[in-house]
Amino acid sequence: MSILYTPAGDTDPIRDCYDGAMLHIIRTHRPQYVRIFLSAEMSAKEKNRHIYSKAIEYNVPECKFDFIYTDIVNVQLMEELVPLAEGFLELRKEFPEEEILLNLSSGTPQMKTVMSFLATDFENVRAIQVDSPQRASNRTAHATQDNEDINVVIENNFDNVPDYTCRCHEAPLSLLRRYSIRHQLISLINNYEYRAALTMYNKNKIMFVEETGNLLRHADLRSKLLINEAFKGMGKENIYNNNSVKKLNEFLMVMELHQRKGELAEFIPKLTPFLYELLLYYFENHVALKLERFCYRKRNNNSSWKISAEKLRKEAPDVFTYLNYYFRQGFRDTDLSFSNMLLILESLKSVKTELMGELQILREVEKNQRNKIAHTILTDVTEENLQAIEPKLSSYQIIQHLRKAFLLIMEGESICKRNVYDDLNRRIVDSLNEFNK
Repeated sequence: MSILYTPAGDTDPIRDCYDGAMLHIIRTHRPQYVRIFLSAEMSAKEKNRHIYSKAIEYNVPECKFDFIYTDIVNVQLMEELVPLAEGFLELRKEFPEEEILLNLSSGTPQMKTVMSFLATDFENVRAIQVDSPQRASNRTAHATQDNEDINVVIENNFDNVPDYTCRCHEAPLSLLRRYSIRHQLISLINNYEYRAALTMYNKNKIMFVEETGNLLRHADLRSKLLINEAFKGMGKENIYNNNSVKKLNEFLMVMELHQRKGELAEFIPKLTPFLYELLLYYFENHVALKLERFCYRKRNNNSSWKISAEKLRKEAPDVFTYLNYYFRQGFRDTDLSFSNMLLILESLKSVKTELMGELQILREVEKNQRNKIAHTILTDVTEENLQAIEPKLSSYQIIQHLRKAFLLIMEGESICKRNVYDDLNRRIVDSLNEFNK
């Protein structure tokens, strides 16, 4: 179904014996439905003389139409024309799947500006301009006068012939629309909203280069930790090959995205799995007392570790004594966790002071801030309620401690020391400057 949304101006419906813009679009494009926005002056003309309805019925009798009557007098003021935009939004709600034609040539300059904005801001619309019969300004042409017989004016319209000259053309607003969409995309990208940006890109991909879509798809998948899929889309396979250093780094960077976006309910619960995996790596690569010597798998080789009190007593009696003293009821078999790995490191006294300090701070965060928030039904975790809990660190301070501990443990490893999503964002934004050929 073809729909036209149009204001009516003093050149409508007929001026100087030729179609005004509104009537000419209806004649040429044959919309099945037209909604006409009328100021106070134009509302009076329609109510008193039916000039718009008669002109449409005479020329395109099958076309259905209705009017938006208003009492707007100061049509030269932009602030008075909010109802013009609202009328379009209401029409869009009624016909969300239909293409809507917008008349950019009727009404005051301010009305034309509003219609141009609507054409650039919304999808599935076409902006139509109509040249005057003189192919120049028609301000000197005579408007239809109130004392003229509208029926005579309609019948003497020079456009009422089969071979009339079409003066309609689609306004070249694609550059303006591209500019508007580009800025919306940049805003989404800078807020790490890659899925929303990718959806917008897919709807407007003709305006942008393919690289933009590839990078957005990569960022979306990567931020969901679908690493192999993300790199496969960039022509790379098995990028990490079970490289635990890079996997930990990816996890930490995604945690930082949640922190930056203020998604604390996503950020805080991830502290425990990250810290657990980080110390697992540390034990496997930097601690002489290997897990296999005092732990066993709970079910199979792929399940989580469980500490054996008996094995620990035999393999590391000093560590067992330390843990046995720490736990009031004595040390018994228990699941391996970040907290008891940290206790073991404290007993070994082999960890550098700086790293141990960072890990102990993070243990306080996990024990108090993380556990307190994770075990409540709070749906809106804020900085205020986070900092009300000891050690009263902000999410930014927590992420800084996480990154410092990570870098201390990964010293000597080949890793990116900054968040790669910042580099990705720059690449995506740069690609938006390229025009699709």
